[in-house]
Amino acid sequence: MQQVTRKKLSAGVNLTCVTTPKFKRAVLCVMLLLPLGGPDAALRACLPQLLRRGTAKLPDLRAIGQTLDELYGARIEASVRKEGESLCIGFLADFIDEAYAPGASGLTAGVIRLLADLLFDPYLQDGVFCQDYTAGEREALLDRIAAQKNDPRAWAPKRLIELMCAGEAYGQSVLGTASQAEQITENKLYTAYRRALDEAQIELFYCGTMAPDAVERLFAQTPLTQPRNGALYQPQTQIIAQPAGAPREVVEPEQVTQGKLSLGLRTGGSCLTGGDPVAYWLLTTLYGGSTSAKLFLNVREKKSLCYYASAQFIASKGILMVSSGIENKDFETARDEILRQLDACRAGDITDAEIESARKTLVNGWRAMLDDPLTLERYWLGQAAAGTMVSPEERIAQAAQVDRTRIVSAAQATALDTIYFMKGAAE
Repeated sequence: MQQVTRKKLSAGVNLTCVTTPKFKRAVLCVMLLLPLGGPDAALRACLPQLLRRGTAKLPDLRAIGQTLDELYGARIEASVRKEGESLCIGFLADFIDEAYAPGASGLTAGVIRLLADLLFDPYLQDGVFCQDYTAGEREALLDRIAAQKNDPRAWAPKRLIELMCAGEAYGQSVLGTASQAEQITENKLYTAYRRALDEAQIELFYCGTMAPDAVERLFAQTPLTQPRNGALYQPQTQIIAQPAGAPREVVEPEQVTQGKLSLGLRTGGSCLTGGDPVAYWLLTTLYGGSTSAKLFLNVREKKSLCYYASAQFIASKGILMVSSGIENKDFETARDEILRQLDACRAGDITDAEIESARKTLVNGWRAMLDDPLTLERYWLGQAAAGTMVSPEERIAQAAQVDRTRIVSAAQATALDTIYFMKGAAE
């Protein structure tokens, strides 16, 4: 049985512990939560990778690698992602749980110290970041920004969000823009780093056998919990229940062989913090979240209009997104059929078998989450960014209570906002 505790360690610093004997590996996470977008966007996206390259005591990757080997083969990865309208940058570590490794006493403390050093005691030259390291990470970031378009299946939903949420922070890229990245220097990056430390909400996470009080004491011995003065970022996400006007349709030719059709819909306010999110998860699952869903069976299988078709409930933002791959000639037919399947849900054209199949798929997904400490880290960081503390077990219990009426109500509250079609232009 997993015990989840959350505690404020100091102003703007929170610790979430998942205490369980279930896993042989423990997980630690240190994340800075900051606003999405803005002039520091590319600088902040560059930071974790650069900080991961060295500390004052361990000035290069070789030295860090040797230390990780000494910590029983621990792994530390840089992380840049978004939860709602918060940018999350930092480090994720996993390592042998010291309760299962004879002679490994102090292993957790060692990993925590290294995480703290990476963040608070980086390798510097002349009081700023190393010029060579900065140049390398600047080029790597530019490559990552450019490479996004190399995967059309992922790029089309991203482009949809940019268009749909153009006036909202959620529409901003976690990587910033290429023009921002090109301007990165060691001085600018160090200034942005100091500003991020001063302003961020810090989220700490641990999953393993160690008691929460013991984990807290280990973190308290590092600069991670030191008091900070000034205004600290308070994570928040703007939820827009309904589109501002009539649905927009955007068609952009790209050098791809297969068209990508994405639809963005507002959920009527259902999100992690409002509405009826569990009913909405069920709606999304039976509409387009499994191989027994309406989109898969009708749009893809029966009518052969899509190579793939799926729906995703972005609960942190209150958006339903449909993604599909189609032939150019099938654009209007596929678009209309995708929307017709949603109309069927609105009209209550849902069988008991569809509901139970969706419920089983959804519950199995939450249960699987309980079997993976890295997935649990992602889940609980999302909860922290939203200001909620609802466990997967609670979601499973809530899903058992959702009936047809609530699913239909969720569908009826849904409104189309934006249609994006990446039209294949490759010969």
